[in-house]
Amino acid sequence: MRLRLPPCKASRFSARFCVLLLIALLAMQPVSAQHLDVEVWGQGNALFAGFCRTTAAVGCDLEGLADALGLPDGTLPIEAITKKRIFPVDFRDLSGGDFSTRNPGFQSVRNALLPYELLSYRALGKLKYWDPALSTWNDAPPNVQIRLFGGLEASAEILSDFSQCAGQLLCFSENILGFDGSTVFSGNGIHGSQELVVDITDANGILHTHLSFFLENQDGETGGPDGAYLIEMQLVSNARFFPSDPFLVLFNAGIDSAEFGAALKSLTGESGNNDLPQQPELPISIPGDVDLDGDVDRIDVALILLAAQNNEMLNVSNAAFDVDKDGFITRDDALLAKTLCTLRLCSIPVEAPATALNAAATYDDTSGILNLNDIHTDGRHYRAELKQQDDRTFMLTTLQPDISRYASPAQYDAVTGLLEIQAVFVNEKFYRVTLKNAGNSLFTVESLNEIDALPNQID
Repeated sequence: MRLRLPPCKASRFSARFCVLLLIALLAMQPVSAQHLDVEVWGQGNALFAGFCRTTAAVGCDLEGLADALGLPDGTLPIEAITKKRIFPVDFRDLSGGDFSTRNPGFQSVRNALLPYELLSYRALGKLKYWDPALSTWNDAPPNVQIRLFGGLEASAEILSDFSQCAGQLLCFSENILGFDGSTVFSGNGIHGSQELVVDITDANGILHTHLSFFLENQDGETGGPDGAYLIEMQLVSNARFFPSDPFLVLFNAGIDSAEFGAALKSLTGESGNNDLPQQPELPISIPGDVDLDGDVDRIDVALILLAAQNNEMLNVSNAAFDVDKDGFITRDDALLAKTLCTLRLCSIPVEAPATALNAAATYDDTSGILNLNDIHTDGRHYRAELKQQDDRTFMLTTLQPDISRYASPAQYDAVTGLLEIQAVFVNEKFYRVTLKNAGNSLFTVESLNEIDALPNQID
């Protein structure tokens, strides 16, 4: 059966209507171009996103995609400097035209996420453009942008009261999701909705969703210069404290595979990466916090007791249960966890406490990137990324408005130019750091002092 599409007239209204209609119709069409989906999974209180690992599934042939792009043997699409994963796709993989794609998709396998877990994306950075004539990456020109369409606006009516959710960890009220929204990536930054819902997992924690990307001009008309385009995003869960690491999506817009491969190789470098990135480690928690919710309470003690009664053998997944580090899970671990309780009488809080797991800043000494996940200034909150220039200087590379997420955010004083960071996590240690705004997006280190633990704001 061949689907006949209605003609689209030239007016902006009808053109936009046809674009939305094409989204629905093209969803039924087979996608022939090779692509790589983003696989999502959770571990404790953290969310992870990586290359699809499901054997024989569509969008999971990493080796086949590398061959199709002409990458050297053993080379993976990973940015050489930041180690961010790159997901290559082609705007021409739909029969509807050369400027739209529903790839990459987002998927999780059974039990990789919680039942009915709400997954959102967060747009980051700026739209980058590979000019095939110059073979260079720069900010995209002002007359072109990429629109991500299909994410949903979420209401705040997410229920987490055990008694209201029929025993589930969390549930959702009616009409939680509103109308479709869109996010615009441009050379000047992010416009529209920076954060939208991708989907909700089913009762088995399974999710497989494709949104729609469009290359267009500032008037919303599809099309743009031939070349390659690069965007950055990360995933966020309503049930987990830490978002995924940022990743990149690389779009082919009308150039041949050799030129597209050159654009990719300029990011990955010429040398082969023979091994997949190491399995990400869980963010640091506090001793006794086995459910990774940022505190030690009666739930943690009960979970350790249950594991001890069941004579569970110590392994990677339950290593946190061995609180006294003697190599066994015993009643002594539960008793020690009780003495470490961060809540009065180890009672279960009615409202979620200010988390002790509040390292709102992390530093990667390999890439020299300082991630500030929560900055408070003048009543507003932001996320930022700074790149180290020398021993005492950092350059601000990205800054995005956000909501309050941490009990102890970094504090910026616009009058003095001082950025006070209560705790930066570096190589298993914490430091209190003060930076000063030196102008031209540069910040200098004013003070750096190691501290024993995170600031504790729990009464």
